Amino acid sequence: MKALKLLLCLGLAFVALPLQSAFAAGGKTIDHYIPMDIDGDHWAWEEINDFINADIIDGYMDEEMYMYVKPNDNITRAQFTKILVNALSLEATGTPKRFSDVKSSAWYYEYVNTASSLGIINGNTNGTFAPNKNITRDQMTKMIVLAFEKTVPFSNSATQKFSDVSKDYWAFDYINKASGAEIVKGFGTTFKPLNLATRAQAIVMIHRGLTKEQSNLPDEEAVKDFLKGHILKENSLMETNASDDLMALYEENGTGYYLAEARDLGGIYFPADEGYTVDIDDTKLSLNIVSISDRFLTIEATGMTGRFTYKSEDFNMDFTTKMDGSYNLKLDQESGKWKIYNYMPYFDEDQFEE
Repeated sequence: MKALKLLLCLGLAFVALPLQSAFAAGGKTIDHYIPMDIDGDHWAWEEINDFINADIIDGYMDEEMYMYVKPNDNITRAQFTKILVNALSLEATGTPKRFSDVKSSAWYYEYVNTASSLGIINGNTNGTFAPNKNITRDQMTKMIVLAFEKTVPFSNSATQKFSDVSKDYWAFDYINKASGAEIVKGFGTTFKPLNLATRAQAIVMIHRGLTKEQSNLPDEEAVKDFLKGHILKENSLMETNASDDLMALYEENGTGYYLAEARDLGGIYFPADEGYTVDIDDTKLSLNIVSISDRFLTIEATGMTGRFTYKSEDFNMDFTTKMDGSYNLKLDQESGKWKIYNYMPYFDEDQFEE
C-alpha cells in the first residue's frame, strides 16, 4: 500500500501494466471514497473525510461514479440515526419501540429499532418517528447525549450557556451537557436550537463525541505491536513480490478506504523478470500514538526508507524516499480486533533522488 500510494503521488499510472479490479461483481471502489464537492478548505473536511474513510458514512454516487457528500444539505431524522448507530457500532438491546411510520421494508428500519431499543429515540406523542423530517439542532443534541452518556463523562450545569436556550427549555440539560463536553460549540453566544441541522454539523458533532470517549482506552503497546507486525510483514511481502499474500494481509487487517484501495489497486504488479525491485529499510521504524480514544487511534510511523526501481524498454525509474506516514485505526465491532482504515504518506517531492 505504501509503495502504491507513493507511485500514485508521482503521477505514474503504469497503464501498460495489468490492472484487475476486485469489484467486477460490484461493491465499493476508490471512487466511493473521493468526494467531489468538498476539500481541505471546508470547515468540516477533517471529520467528514475521516468518517468516509472509516465507512461510517457513504456519499451519493452519480451515474458517472462521482461521489458527493452534500455537507450543507439538511439531514433527516432517519439519516442522522443511521450515522449515529454506525459511528458507535450500536447494537439493539431490549425491546424497540414501534412507530406507525417506520415500516419493516424501510432502509432505516433496523437503525431506528436499534436506537429506540437503547432509549436514544422516543418518537412523537402520536406514535410516529417522522423519519423523513429534517432534524433540528436541539433534537440532534439530545440524541448525541443519550448515545454517548455511558462512555463520555457529561457534567450537569445549571448555568445558562447560550442566550437562546433558557433554563426552562426542554433541551436545556442536553445542550448544556454537550456544550460542557465541547461536543457542540454554538454560534458565539447563541445555539440556534430550532435551526435545521446540516450533514456537516451532524458529522462533526458525532466525531467530537467519539474523540471524547476515554473510559475504555486500548492497550497502547498492544495496538502498536499489531501495527508494527503489519508493517514489517507488508514490507517483506512487497520486497518478495508476494502479491497474493500481500492481498490476504490487507483483507485480514484492513477495512474502509485502506482495504478498498488495496482491492482496487492490488492487480497492479511488476514481474521480477521485468526489473521491478523494492528494498525497504525498516530497522529504525518508530511508532507514535498521535490521538487515542476508545474506538479510534491515529498512529504515526517514522524511520523507514524505501528504494523503488523499475526498468524496461519503455520506462525507467529509480528513487529512494522516506516512508513516514500516519495510520488511522478503528476497533472492529464484529471481530473485536483493530483494523486499519486509512494510511496517509508524508509526501515530499524533495525527498526523491535520481
